[in-house]
Amino acid sequence: MPVNSLHDRYLELLFAHIERGAHPSHAFLDRVEAAITDRETAERYVNLLLELVERQRHPSLRILDRAGAVMAATAVADVAEEVGFP
Repeated sequence: MPVNSLHDRYLELLFAHIERGAHPSHAFLDRVEAAITDRETAERYVNLLLELVERQRHPSLRILDRAGAVMAATAVADVAEEVGFP
């Protein structure tokens, strides 16, 4: 969950802009990635990126790299949680 209502509004604005375009601004993607604070937002973001890739005949490798990086970060967080790392 976003940390507060302003954070939520900010993320919703960014997601809306990204969802509208076939080729989203990497500046907007950078902002979403910087604002991710929880698994739910990370999963929503990765799903959005994968949907963008699915709609493109020639998908952006940069978009796939971004999805992979967020998935890797959540996997690391999962492992840290399992072993009791704070």
